[in-house]
Amino acid sequence: MNRHERNFVCVLIVAALLPFLSWVLSALGVPCRSLLDDEGLRWLYSHASDSLRGFLVTFALCCVIMQGVINRCGILPLSRTFRDRRFYRLAFVYAVILIGCLLAAVLTPNSPFLSITGSVADSPLLYGLPFLGWFSFIVFCLCYGYPRCKRWTRMLTYGLRRNPLALPFAVAVSFCWQCIKYMIG
Repeated sequence: MNRHERNFVCVLIVAALLPFLSWVLSALGVPCRSLLDDEGLRWLYSHASDSLRGFLVTFALCCVIMQGVINRCGILPLSRTFRDRRFYRLAFVYAVILIGCLLAAVLTPNSPFLSITGSVADSPLLYGLPFLGWFSFIVFCLCYGYPRCKRWTRMLTYGLRRNPLALPFAVAVSFCWQCIKYMIG
């Protein structure tokens, strides 16, 4: 068993033991909520799918897809051919425009990113910004690598095939994190 498999098994063991640990801790008088009482089981069954659509799982999926696209499209190692220089210029201009638009959206007085107090709000719109950047980068890499690879599906799934435990690991960690938040809060 390699290191990644060992880490995955450890997280699965922690996820399996958390309900029992919460029950033991609450029985010992530690101020935490049990996952095995009526309210805890109701929370567990109603929030089990939250670990599948959490920020960590989406982040892991984007990272794995981006790693596969970067490896398969041929963008690395950086070269100085005419085609590559044109692509790098286009990607740089697009990144500057995207960052400029986002800064303009944040710095304007009627920005959708600002809260009532005037600070940057903690909103799903703000959480979506890194994924917009990742999606744009993935699309650029797909367009760049299409003449070499000819199949977009191979580029998109290469990272998932190389790291098959990344998403289940992220789901297990997300589940553990949500259980701990419930137990403490």
